[in-house]
Amino acid sequence: MAKDIRECLLEQVGKYHQWQEITYPGKTTEEIGGAWEVDYPAWNDIFDAFCHVLTQMDAETADSVLLDEMVYLIARDNEAEGFIQETTSHPQWFECLCRRAAASNESEAKWQFAAYLSECPCSQEVKDMILDFAKDPNEYVSRRALLAMPALRPDCVEQFAPLFWERNCYSPELPDYQRIAVLVQFAPLFWERNCYSPELQEYQRIAVLVSLDAIHSDLLPQYLERAKQDGRSYLLEHAKRIEGGLAMNEKLSRPQFNQMDTTEKQALMESLAAHYDMTFLGLHTFDRWGQSYTTGIFEKDGREFVFVPGDTVTLGWEQFAVGLNQESREELEYLFREWEMERDPEEMIRESMAPVRQAAIGPMLVGRELEEINWEPVKMDDPRLTVHPDWLKEFRDFAWSDSSSLTLHQSARIERTEKGFQICIYNHTDYDALLAMLENRGFSLPTADEWAYLCGGGCRTLFPWGDGLDYSMRLHWFENMDEDENRPYDMEEPNFFGLSIAYDPYMREVVQADRLTTCGGDGGCNICGGLGPFLGFLPCSPHCKPEVQEDNELNGDYDFYRPIIRLENYD
Repeated sequence: MAKDIRECLLEQVGKYHQWQEITYPGKTTEEIGGAWEVDYPAWNDIFDAFCHVLTQMDAETADSVLLDEMVYLIARDNEAEGFIQETTSHPQWFECLCRRAAASNESEAKWQFAAYLSECPCSQEVKDMILDFAKDPNEYVSRRALLAMPALRPDCVEQFAPLFWERNCYSPELPDYQRIAVLVQFAPLFWERNCYSPELQEYQRIAVLVSLDAIHSDLLPQYLERAKQDGRSYLLEHAKRIEGGLAMNEKLSRPQFNQMDTTEKQALMESLAAHYDMTFLGLHTFDRWGQSYTTGIFEKDGREFVFVPGDTVTLGWEQFAVGLNQESREELEYLFREWEMERDPEEMIRESMAPVRQAAIGPMLVGRELEEINWEPVKMDDPRLTVHPDWLKEFRDFAWSDSSSLTLHQSARIERTEKGFQICIYNHTDYDALLAMLENRGFSLPTADEWAYLCGGGCRTLFPWGDGLDYSMRLHWFENMDEDENRPYDMEEPNFFGLSIAYDPYMREVVQADRLTTCGGDGGCNICGGLGPFLGFLPCSPHCKPEVQEDNELNGDYDFYRPIIRLENYD
């Protein structure tokens, strides 16, 4: 079977080679140029055979002949990029072909692999190949690699900067799109290039300023000064605009924002509301766990947001800042005796924590509450309900009961409210669909680092309030709230940023990543396993390792999301 699939593709490629030789006799692919491959009448047949190999063959069984021809096809499709896009969905094939392309002379394939490395969930070893592509002698390959490097190896950006700064190896005859196009994160490398006309050099220097501003580089002030020394009008215009934006962005950082008086904050919040088409509800002071902030509350699309200023903070955990409190230590010692384990609690906790790191967090407008993903409110006469008479019968039985809610697993739900009943149906969806929905509405998800900041504010203790569990708090799953069921649990109350966050281990908060990743909970695994309050709530620590889920399917019982709007580009 696999042999037939392989031979089918090779047969199609052989016909394509013959057609090329007849149609463009004596010419190399570079000499032909353009999107000439689409003139081949059976191009779609080649694409189908290529996709069949990806889906029906194991990449490990591929031989060098097959790999070379697949790289060749990816290179020929450099305008539409259909072959590389399809390959990106098959990580094992992507890895094999990426290695093969890197060792080949197919520059048109190399730059595509460099550009798509960040979109494929491949191994770190393969992602590190971005460094090899950045060193490639082909100008476009290295440029596309540099564009992709910040997402893959941000730690190497400054290492490569001096190399590209001094490069003066490309001729003035390069096409305009290559001369003017700038490496967003590596634009400073082009500042001193003098191989272009004065006009193009000014454009490149403008691009330098724009790129440095985009990554919030510490080098930006010195280049703004160099722009003033240069003196050319367009360059000066851009420098003044960027300086104005910097002044605004400084106001959005936590140190500056905390020093502003009420009048200044009011004006800034009203400006944000107007810019993002929100309703400004007013200023409010949130004081919790030793941190206090007076910030703005906004309303948009029926949900509340708060302004959270940016900051550079230390995240992650490796040791107690204060020390494990006595109650927590006693609880863990009891568990260790039950398990017959001799182990240091600090060592065990460290295994669950993310490594210590510095993170620059930009300012955000953040949804105050977690939101459900899969459940859609509907009316009783919705045809998706009425088609299930067994559901309706269960709802009628529920209405006559004393229960507050009834859930039919991943099907439908009914809840008793002050105004009557709220009915929802369950929609199966995945991570990509959630991201697309949020993007269409102008929202994003926080990254794992942003989430850790929103949860802990840069605290160095295990939890925002200290190194151990606070047993005086009313904890969900461990405290009977029947006497006051409308009162939130203590951890559910707004934190110092005004956010209800990381208060229930059963509720995993979805964050922005290459694949479905969650923070703030473990789906209740530790509590279900009888591990007690401390280990049960440990996944709610802002420093706990983000959990990469096995697939991208969202679970409406455990997965929730929080919309945000990043303000890095606000001016």
